[in-house]
Amino acid sequence: MSREVFFAEYFRKKPFVLRAATRDLLDPPLTVAEFDDIRRRMTRENPVQVVERPGEAWFVRVADLASPRLAELSDTIRRTLDWPNVWCDTVQTHEPSGIGCHFDDSDNFVLQQEGTKRWQLSPPSGLPEDSLRRRMTGDHSVGTAYMPEDALEFVLNPGDVLYLPVFWSHWGVSDGPSLSISLALNSANALGSVLPLIAKELATDRAWWEPMPADRGNLDALWETLADPGLRRRVETALLDRHRTWVADGLRAQRSDTAEPAAADLPDEAPGVVPAALSLSLGNGGLRELVHRPRQLPEAKDLLSMPTAVDIWSSARHLHTRHALVRVLQLLRHRSGHWKGQPEIQQTAQAVIDLLSAVDEWELADLGRHPVLLGAIRRAEHETAADYRETGDEFVAQVASALLGLAGRHPDMVDGRTFAVARSEQRRIVTLLSGERWAAPEDLAEVTAVRFGAQTGTAELMTADGAWHRPTVEPLPAVPGSSLYLLERHNWWDLANRRGVSWHCGQLPRAVPDLSSRAAEAVALLADRWPEALAAAEAHLLVLTQPGARDEWLCRPAKRGQVASPETMAVGLVTVLARIQWRIATDLFPAPAQELPPVQSPWDGSSRSAQWLCGQIFAARMQSELCRRLLEKGTDDVEAADAAMAAAEGAEAAVRSGLSGFAPGSGGWFEAFMMTQIAMEDGQSK
Repeated sequence: MSREVFFAEYFRKKPFVLRAATRDLLDPPLTVAEFDDIRRRMTRENPVQVVERPGEAWFVRVADLASPRLAELSDTIRRTLDWPNVWCDTVQTHEPSGIGCHFDDSDNFVLQQEGTKRWQLSPPSGLPEDSLRRRMTGDHSVGTAYMPEDALEFVLNPGDVLYLPVFWSHWGVSDGPSLSISLALNSANALGSVLPLIAKELATDRAWWEPMPADRGNLDALWETLADPGLRRRVETALLDRHRTWVADGLRAQRSDTAEPAAADLPDEAPGVVPAALSLSLGNGGLRELVHRPRQLPEAKDLLSMPTAVDIWSSARHLHTRHALVRVLQLLRHRSGHWKGQPEIQQTAQAVIDLLSAVDEWELADLGRHPVLLGAIRRAEHETAADYRETGDEFVAQVASALLGLAGRHPDMVDGRTFAVARSEQRRIVTLLSGERWAAPEDLAEVTAVRFGAQTGTAELMTADGAWHRPTVEPLPAVPGSSLYLLERHNWWDLANRRGVSWHCGQLPRAVPDLSSRAAEAVALLADRWPEALAAAEAHLLVLTQPGARDEWLCRPAKRGQVASPETMAVGLVTVLARIQWRIATDLFPAPAQELPPVQSPWDGSSRSAQWLCGQIFAARMQSELCRRLLEKGTDDVEAADAAMAAAEGAEAAVRSGLSGFAPGSGGWFEAFMMTQIAMEDGQSK
């Protein structure tokens, strides 16, 4: 199709499909291996441009920043269509997946590279004009649409090209694993393109830059200037010159001309799009150093085979902290478009970003083991995977609550700023990073926000009635003989348990008489029988927790109404340690989940993911090792020790049966796990 036919018959009028036309634009097609390289580089250099729906899909914006081939493709389209602003987004799905029905403020060409994708399209005539106006004036909370029954339908096979006109509602769902490229032609409006040029010209006219007269109603001199034909000619010439420059020089010229941040400074949006309200600059503190330092991953096999190796796991925790904070930035950016009418949430999110950007790298280290932060990320990822649109208030409040201990150390960064927070208890906020509990006066409403006084960093709590109060501050109790804090209540654990995201953080021990003494006995027992495991637990955890659901124990939990023995509490602590380590390993070394079938659980016969069951085995190994050590020196809880070792054997048998057709080589944590499994079996056979 010629350029003339495209603009005359199709441009912003109707979609079309060109069969087997991709090779005319990109030959050979983009491969999954290339996409993985692009994703890794963008995660390292521009992490907020990478969005993951865990186990389902990856979306990489402005992928031509990390791929010379895609940059050349953008250049070709830009020059062929004489269009100043073109970039490539890439989407990989692992299973049937889509991002929901929506419309964009750009024209798009979809180049199907691998797999099949089904598309439904509907013209913008059914969309409210106010929604289109808001989207074109920078409101990215607008864009969700509904697909009518009479929508157009297209099926894209590898090599096909689909044109999506601007504002057309579209819904693409892959039939399975899929890889596609979206070439976006940004749609500028006169407010963003022409008005700044007019302002630049008027800035040289005295009538516009001098102080306004007292009679504000007399603006005749200003209107006379606007009527000047010379002003129109100069603006039109400047607009044409800029258009030619952008078409000729591409992305680099646009960024230089518009003074957008460099790639390393985490741009808020794709080039040319009106920036989001959040500023995602990394500043010059520890966050920039953490994000941009080259990653040196330890071997996954070493992590899984040596769970108490301090040096190896120290490096892994550092990298996982980076992973967690990058996910926070990505999730804040992803959710920010849905905070319309919630200024307190947007202000809190910006305060969180600014605080993270200002603190030193060593201060960020504890965030990587903060259960509320990790749990909030996990919950937000669940929301993203389940539904393309989410509300951001709860996630932002939980992240802000996790950071409060840092805020008090940096009064210059938080002076006068208010954080919307998620309370920890009735009228109380627990700040794990500073080891304190902040309490509002009794008989008041719930705590909803925290602010910090000028220069001193002194906190004040706002209750639901809008009043501010100086809190009572008390230190958090710690387990005697350990650095772990001892909590009996915290709202986040209740929330996480109800929503099924507490698996890797455990549960707080409750209704245990003389909890401090009993926890001290468990820690002392662990220090005597397996000191390396205690050191690992203190390095990975902030709070003493125990497994939550019954099938997370693997060994026999205490019966209802029965006080847990020190041996059982020690086994529980090791189990939670294993959960955290498994989470770190699977985050840092993702495996192709779409290739691993579900496995039948040996406990209840339910169908479980291979990742869940392999994590159970990893925890069972830790439990059985502790129980072996307990039995060597004598233990009063032989039943629990026997049950743990039997559970480990049962879980391993289930995995061997369910994954018998899968050999090492699938990559990520699965390959490392299988290699560790084989090595252990070889050692046992000898």
